[in-house]
Amino acid sequence: MEIYCRLPNKLDIIKINAPIKTQTMILLFHGSNDHKNLELEAIADKYSTYYNSHRNIEVINYDWSYASSYLKASANAIKIGNVLGLEISNLKELKNIHIIAHSAGSFIAESFCQSYKNNDGVAHIETTFLDPFNLRGLSDFNYGARTHGKCADFASSIINTDDQAPTTNSILENAWNIDVTNIDRPKYFKRTGHYFPPLFYLLSMNEDTFKMRIKNHNDYPRGGLLRARN
Repeated sequence: MEIYCRLPNKLDIIKINAPIKTQTMILLFHGSNDHKNLELEAIADKYSTYYNSHRNIEVINYDWSYASSYLKASANAIKIGNVLGLEISNLKELKNIHIIAHSAGSFIAESFCQSYKNNDGVAHIETTFLDPFNLRGLSDFNYGARTHGKCADFASSIINTDDQAPTTNSILENAWNIDVTNIDRPKYFKRTGHYFPPLFYLLSMNEDTFKMRIKNHNDYPRGGLLRARN
């Protein structure tokens, strides 16, 4: 079963097909069997609305539901990221990439970054992980905690530690971490805690969120942790 879970399916991977003149790209990746993620859709809509009048900026909420079944999610996600990273490396005017990934979508984010850079992509990559899923196969429970964010020029992770989603409660060694466990949740929020990090990000979006500033880890060290409070 371990080998089965680590081998990806044979996939016809859907390409992004971004315009060749794209200079800034915001990519969103949902989790396993979760392409109708309401919070991620709302985040994408906010970015799209803000950048509506800007040229050469693409906001893409990528649907990988064709390959996101639970047992194969991490293996398929890594394969998808490899293919998409290669594709986007051909956009030679690209300057900034911001990847926002929820749960198992985090595996796409990391493999995308590695593939993009391995194929001579030079854009600055920022990755935001939202309650990232860390299990690879059936036995490596801390794979993501060790590797998610390692490739990105700047990586951050928003987690909570009180939800039931397996392997999503760990800080990432290669990202700046924000623990929102102690933040009060809105009364209207009825979803499981696994969806609170995406909601927290959505509710925290402001003018600074949309500015494509070149960030680094001098002030927000990899492996560092901020416990957010009301």
